[in-house]
Amino acid sequence: MGASFIVEFKKLYKRPATWVVGLIFLALIVLFSYVLPYVVISSLQGRANIPQQFPPNLLPKNFVVTVLGQFGGGFGSALVLILGVLSVGSEYSWQTFKLALTQRPGRLPFLGGKLLAVGAVLAILTVLAFAVGAITSYIISALHGSSSGWPAFGEILKGLGAAWLILATFAALGFFLATLFRGSALAIGLGLVYTLVLESLFLRIASFQSETVAKISKALPVRNATDLASHFGSSQQAAQISNLPAGLKPIAASHAALVLIAYVVVFLAISLLLFRWRDVT
Repeated sequence: MGASFIVEFKKLYKRPATWVVGLIFLALIVLFSYVLPYVVISSLQGRANIPQQFPPNLLPKNFVVTVLGQFGGGFGSALVLILGVLSVGSEYSWQTFKLALTQRPGRLPFLGGKLLAVGAVLAILTVLAFAVGAITSYIISALHGSSSGWPAFGEILKGLGAAWLILATFAALGFFLATLFRGSALAIGLGLVYTLVLESLFLRIASFQSETVAKISKALPVRNATDLASHFGSSQQAAQISNLPAGLKPIAASHAALVLIAYVVVFLAISLLLFRWRDVT
């Protein structure tokens, strides 16, 4: 599996789609989490009835929760879902599985190496996202003349772990869909529709329907990812990140983490079984 991991990591590293997804992710974090809010606040300064307090989300001490806000229900989950789909779906489209499997130790070690490679890429992307958020928040606070410390090292480590788990969940979903449909197009389409549309609609229904529907919503991946991210900030920041409909209470961090871990295990286990027992063509 070690040799398979090295090969698959090199493939992802040299693949343009990996760089495109990663750079878009980092650029959107800078744009939507920092640049646009700072531009809006700067343009409103000096106007009547406009608060002059600098937004705490833009300060370095809050960069963990600010960056995490783009991981759960935002564009981060959609982008890594695409990455997860492409990591395996393209192999079906290019019909390269047959050639690869004739030269490697077997299906499970081959797919295991691919999974480890995707996990390593997600870890690098997570670290880069936090680094970009920290640097951008420092620059903005310096430009504004605001002084701020940094979050505790333990909070940063917990944030990194939560961020990686969120990305891993949606990458595993993309991996599973690509394996199920043996291709990329349908897997990306259905994955994005669910991630960006269907679960939001379900949460809106759950907010005013029966308790049973509300309980079901606590097991959904996007909601658990969003609620996990919201636990790293203040109550006001948590409300901004979670953006739950009225009537739904945030899920505990431990519950959200366990649900996401369960999703990763289930998605990958089914993917391994499908890949093991079905024809690869």
